[in-house]
Amino acid sequence: MSLAGPRPNDPIPSSAKAIFNAYNETAISLLDQIKSKWTDASLEVEDEMYSEKWKRGYSLLALVRHEIHHRGEMIVLMRLAGLAVPGLYGPTREEWAQWGMEPPKV
Repeated sequence: MSLAGPRPNDPIPSSAKAIFNAYNETAISLLDQIKSKWTDASLEVEDEMYSEKWKRGYSLLALVRHEIHHRGEMIVLMRLAGLAVPGLYGPTREEWAQWGMEPPKV
């Protein structure tokens, strides 16, 4: 599978907008290729990943988990920078207070 988007040796993007555009181009390309070329049976096909054999279904799960990990990193960095954190999966601690509610105890 050959994806659109930046290549490994391309220069690092110079702005957040350029990073977003490169990420978006690659994500859309991946989605388009999976929709057009994969079937339910394709999820059982094994590919070489990190010197191991991974089923494609597992590779997709690993990709989703990796994205979740990076979203968590961004939330921490946004809080450290004093930025508002959007409630992507429900209200953030800050949003609970905006709504006049007590945030859950952690």
